[in-house]
Amino acid sequence: MDLQTAASWAEIIGLITIVSAAIYSWFQIKELRLARNSSTAMNLAANFQNPDFVAGLASITYSSGIGEKLTGDTVEDFQTMKDEFGDDWPKVVAVLTTWESIGALVYRGDMDFHAFYDLFSGEFQKTYEVFSFWLDPIRERDEDKTMEWFIWLYDRVKEYEQKGSGTPPAHIAFKDWKPKNRA
Repeated sequence: MDLQTAASWAEIIGLITIVSAAIYSWFQIKELRLARNSSTAMNLAANFQNPDFVAGLASITYSSGIGEKLTGDTVEDFQTMKDEFGDDWPKVVAVLTTWESIGALVYRGDMDFHAFYDLFSGEFQKTYEVFSFWLDPIRERDEDKTMEWFIWLYDRVKEYEQKGSGTPPAHIAFKDWKPKNRA
């Protein structure tokens, strides 16, 4: 084999190696994304294991009639909320800041929107409704960055549902689901 033929074969083998590496890398990246999404979903679900988060969420979820006690004065209304939630107030604030953090993570692509939606959409929307007296006016102040990611995520959830992409409660939407048989 002469030098020219050997060089041609080396180029062909090199090209095959590069293409094979690119294909392998594409599959690896796809697998890493799936693993990251799974890990993110598990970390998100771990919030249900955090006693403070659960207590704060329960306080928000089962709060009723708070809206009737609000006056429209944000400072006074916050004091009313603080009094209403009592010892759970710091836990309620932890829930609010968790939603804020999740909004930024979803936007950046570090957390899957659908995993968040499936796990928390109901509780998330309830939280917004309870605190809408405070959150809605923030929208009117262009420079106000208070809870900006919470508000952003709420808007995305509402848009998602208005497009018809949201799902009914799982016990209704997936009532016919059955686990796969083991092999």
